Amino acid sequence: MIRLLEERGKTYDLPFVGNLRPYAHQAVQLKLVERALKENRQVVLWNRARTGAGKTLANFGYLTKASWVRALGVYPVNELVKDQFQSLKKGLPLKDWDEIALWTAEELRKSRLPGESKLEQLQRLSTRYHRAILTNPDHLVLVAQERLYTPRKEGYDPRLGKAVEVFYRLGEYVLQAFDEFHLYNIAQVNVLAQWIALMAASFPKKGMVFLLSSATPRPEVFRLIEGTGLPIWNVQEEARCWLEEEKPSVYEERIFLEPVHLHVVSAYLPAWNTGERILERWDEIEDYLSEWPKAKGLIILDSIHEAQQLAAALREKGYDVGEVHGLSDRSRSREALAKPITVATATVEVGVDFQGEIWKDFLVFEARNAGSFMQRLGRIGRGSRSNPEPPLHVWAYVPGHVAGQIQDRGNAEMTRSELEEIVTRAYRYYQDFSPYIEKVGGMNLVHGYHLQKKHHVDREQSPALKQIRILCERMYGLGFEEQERQYREWKQKKLLEPVLSFRGQNELEFQLYRWGEEESETFHPDLWFWDETAPDSPLKRYDFHFVLRRRRVRFVDREEMVRRVKEHLSGPEQEEYLEALSRDRVLGYAVAVGVRDKPAKLVWRLPAKAGRCAEELVRLDRLRLESDDSGLNEQLNLLFQSIRRTSWIVYIIKRSVGELTDLLRLPPMFRLYPAKSLQGADWSIAFNSEAFQLWSVWETVRSEVL
Repeated sequence: MIRLLEERGKTYDLPFVGNLRPYAHQAVQLKLVERALKENRQVVLWNRARTGAGKTLANFGYLTKASWVRALGVYPVNELVKDQFQSLKKGLPLKDWDEIALWTAEELRKSRLPGESKLEQLQRLSTRYHRAILTNPDHLVLVAQERLYTPRKEGYDPRLGKAVEVFYRLGEYVLQAFDEFHLYNIAQVNVLAQWIALMAASFPKKGMVFLLSSATPRPEVFRLIEGTGLPIWNVQEEARCWLEEEKPSVYEERIFLEPVHLHVVSAYLPAWNTGERILERWDEIEDYLSEWPKAKGLIILDSIHEAQQLAAALREKGYDVGEVHGLSDRSRSREALAKPITVATATVEVGVDFQGEIWKDFLVFEARNAGSFMQRLGRIGRGSRSNPEPPLHVWAYVPGHVAGQIQDRGNAEMTRSELEEIVTRAYRYYQDFSPYIEKVGGMNLVHGYHLQKKHHVDREQSPALKQIRILCERMYGLGFEEQERQYREWKQKKLLEPVLSFRGQNELEFQLYRWGEEESETFHPDLWFWDETAPDSPLKRYDFHFVLRRRRVRFVDREEMVRRVKEHLSGPEQEEYLEALSRDRVLGYAVAVGVRDKPAKLVWRLPAKAGRCAEELVRLDRLRLESDDSGLNEQLNLLFQSIRRTSWIVYIIKRSVGELTDLLRLPPMFRLYPAKSLQGADWSIAFNSEAFQLWSVWETVRSEVL
């Protein structure tokens, strides 16, 4: 067992937010924001303060100093959006008429007015009284690409109305904070960097501060931002200079991370059975709970199925268990987090501040990389308790070689920084898909350029359009015309959509104003399914692979799903689901009637022409999905016979999934699926954004392996 020492930070006798006194990084960030806005400059602030050290108040604190300033907070998961809202509501003393808007599907559904479209709603929730907007990147991309629509009204063209207006309103939010970049894949990092560039170019005369806050930063982000030419101010470096030069008066020393007892458990994570291992060793936690019966715990796993199974097993043992993951009822997540034991996935890995009613005393997690290890460890012990009991314990399930290197230190005491060094060295490299940035380039900027040409009367002299071209060239080292040629080629081949949408297979297409030819033909391998095992939140859209492998299903038609929605749902929720069902292009519709005892095997059967298309980004039709389960396979045959001919954006490699995973060191959550050629050879297939990512690295390495 390793004892992690408490972390202390000095606060300084300076005004900050309300009655709080700031840490050095908070005081300095406030000064840097003020300097940038007073000088009307566009800058990037990078704050790498440790988890629990108050980055949220550092980002939004300036709202209390200047009444004209508004802020936009962008977060990778909606659970973090909600948590940030709770933190700001409690810690940010805004004026009575100031509001904080939440732009997540769940919150927007709750606050939508009768007959109001999402576009009209976003316009209503971006006024000068909305001092802050907290959202996810999906909504930013839909706004930037003018994809949201509102029904036509007399004398009003939505393409040149609110769709454009909301984007320009976001330009008034001169503080834009981006958090927890390690949760984004390379394609999403590329899109976010282009959002920053697009904002800077579209408002060239406006001072703006882009705040990058992450204890685990991504080098690709800084490489792209350096290409924009925007100055990057390092908060920690500036804080060191400030302390040396100004020698501010210390107010007090505060504990911001409590001591923790860390138990490291060696596990074979590729088996995806950590939940079973936790149950095998549950007597350790029972011993802890027998001594501290009121202690509350959090368990973080990577697999939703494992999380669900473990939660069910713990309920059978008599525990009161909450679940927070992609298939749980997100409207009740706060209630689930407050349970004596919460089983969750990566949705709570970052930012969620386990304080107050959701405080946790013990933590169990698995970690497949160093970033996840440190972020998950950071969920416990934040802040300072008046009573240091019960003692905080953590059980970390990690690969054997990682456990060995940590355990070599024996029963040591160490700081979290020392542990982070060991953990970072111990974990092995996974593919980071860095060639993607060079190969895909600035497609979102090129797309934004063509959209904005419609807004400017003097297109040749527009400084915004000129600046978009300049930034696109700087960031990617290619001429704008060359990138534009790539854009037009992919657009002509109808391959562009996965590059433009944030998730790579846009789950919000039903909100588009008007589908172009590419969107209407793009087929996504997801399922709408009605989960009879989850009556509180039955309707979900999710990856086909999870649903069909782990659930016993009965396929139904769209009309059956619509009927269920009308019977069981009401209000804005019903309206949104009906709209989605009417416009979505998915693999199919199913009712999940139970959980499989063992996962079904699935394989994509490829058409004869697939061999000629291998190792090329293509649209391919006549794909079929097959299973080793005879009942499921019969249903799949009927499903694919009924699907009208459509196409899929794919990348195929003539190697098995296992071989390719080892060769490229693909990360565990990368969506690569087994495929069979007409002759029965084992190949691999990736769809949409993953197809582009796979293409980018295979183009680089295939000459070395062939």
